[in-house]
Amino acid sequence: MTSILAIGFCLTAGVLSAPVQTPLVERIPLEAAGFEIFWEAHLPLEKGDTVREAFLVDEAIYVTTDLGDVFSLKADVGLLRWGFNLTEPNYRIFRPTHVVAKGSAGPVVFPTVRDIAVFDRFSGEQLERFRPEFSTGSSAVAYDHRLFIGSTNGRFYSLVFNSPRLAQPIKHWEVMAGGPVTAAPLLYGRGWLLFASQSGTVFSCVADNKKLNWYYKTGGEILADLAVDSSGVYVASLDRSLYKLDRATGIPLWRSRFPGSLRERPVAIGDTVYQYCEENGLTALNTKDGTHRWVHATARTIASHSAEGDVLWTREHRIEIVDPKTGEVGDSIFAPQVQMTISNSANDAVYLFAADGRVLCLRIGDVPYLRRQQVSAAREMLNQTPTGRKPRRISTRRPGVEDPIGDDPLRSKRDRGKN
Repeated sequence: MTSILAIGFCLTAGVLSAPVQTPLVERIPLEAAGFEIFWEAHLPLEKGDTVREAFLVDEAIYVTTDLGDVFSLKADVGLLRWGFNLTEPNYRIFRPTHVVAKGSAGPVVFPTVRDIAVFDRFSGEQLERFRPEFSTGSSAVAYDHRLFIGSTNGRFYSLVFNSPRLAQPIKHWEVMAGGPVTAAPLLYGRGWLLFASQSGTVFSCVADNKKLNWYYKTGGEILADLAVDSSGVYVASLDRSLYKLDRATGIPLWRSRFPGSLRERPVAIGDTVYQYCEENGLTALNTKDGTHRWVHATARTIASHSAEGDVLWTREHRIEIVDPKTGEVGDSIFAPQVQMTISNSANDAVYLFAADGRVLCLRIGDVPYLRRQQVSAAREMLNQTPTGRKPRRISTRRPGVEDPIGDDPLRSKRDRGKN
């Protein structure tokens, strides 16, 4: 693992960043639309390297490149925590996940097509790295020492890792998923796990012992990551349908049809779920009944949602603010150098990325200015685990619930006595 953190910094808008020759987006049209440039950063990419993907996970932004490098930024202030070469050029790096840990902020897990790497998410120190016995098909989720991940061999796995009692990770359990698993799994509720396969089936089981809660089969393959909120589970299928399922039972609550196959994950924010379809752009649906609120033909991604409106990124390289109820376009800003954005459901921050490693954070409306003192304080704690934090604990016990095995398709009789 080669570190690539030798960087020179300058101060831009109160935040440390590398010198930028030209602005990623012109300031005048941004300010006219009500945006403030909150912070700017420039990742130290090697010559010839370009940004490949970007992910927002809790308080961190992770950026991967074509040469196999990965960078971590603190999302609220734009400071670079660390960066290093993770894998070979053009090898797939799946979406990272933060481990839900007891009493502290857990590490970050990076699955690649070759292996799985675990790092301290603040310092970048490598904690563990191993090559599983199967071919990785999806990103992962994890709590404590349990990691859950799909494979291209049609199985889904639970692994025990990073334990002082184990020299190598061991397989805790595995199940047949009916087809390759490429959609990202999710942990939700009281220790429940969601995953889906290209057979078109969504499974919910108890994460600790793979006991089946429910399953539901759509009319087509499932390639897109799943989404879940307090009201249900959202599933995008190649049968040209977006489904909403009951979290507890898997019973379909509604189904909305589209003009083409759905290959990208839905994004649920408040009472709206956003779904991209190549044939007709971005659609905003009411989460309650699946009715279409509006369709934006050129929109590619929902970047953020705020009281000022929904901020969209379009296929024409435009940043547009639209009315969240009607989709009517207010302001539109041409940004030809922006390559991508990421969907942020946590606040109104808009994160924009250029191929050359420039990153821009915009805030809309009347937001506090990012002060030099905030940046200095954040820099002092940049690579240290926060103290006093009590992360959400995933419970795996469901008192009073019987545990029959005979009719459970995810478990066999040999599982009896292990739970």
